[in-house]
Amino acid sequence: MTKILGICGSAAPKSSTKKLIETALDAAKAAGADVEFIDAAKMDIHGCKGCLVCKKDQAKFCVQKDDMTPLYEKINAADAVIIGSPIYFGENTGQIKCFVDRMYAFLGPNGSKMTAGKKAAAVITQGVPDVATYTGCAEILTAGFRYCGAAIEKPLIVGDLHSADDLKPEALAAAKELGAKLAA
Repeated sequence: MTKILGICGSAAPKSSTKKLIETALDAAKAAGADVEFIDAAKMDIHGCKGCLVCKKDQAKFCVQKDDMTPLYEKINAADAVIIGSPIYFGENTGQIKCFVDRMYAFLGPNGSKMTAGKKAAAVITQGVPDVATYTGCAEILTAGFRYCGAAIEKPLIVGDLHSADDLKPEALAAAKELGAKLAA
């Protein structure tokens, strides 16, 4: 059975990012996948300290003991990961940036510590109507996965949003399509 994680970096109560990730996960579950939603914005994930311990031992991830610790195992056990963030002041949220920085621990002295064959996709929501404005933010979310050999799916970027109430049917349909594709 395909295992898919959805990791959300939005703390907004009516988060469009969360709604899109949950919609993708629901479609993946309907296609037979085992899914899990992770609310990274509510977790205690510290930034990388640059100690390089993860670079000295292929079997170790990070010396910090916070809410990121169990996520290394969950990411390795997953076949696919959807990672999402709204754009705040031209950038991914601070909560998801700490998660992305800590992905650095997947690169060890002998290469990637990430299980092979993984897929990753980004979900970006933004207030700006032009979806091309923040494509770089989507690339940042999946860069760590790419460095570790994961196949990167086309990002889902939706503009002109300020809450989940602003989501249009075509955006929800695109999220369903993403979930089904990752489950296949």
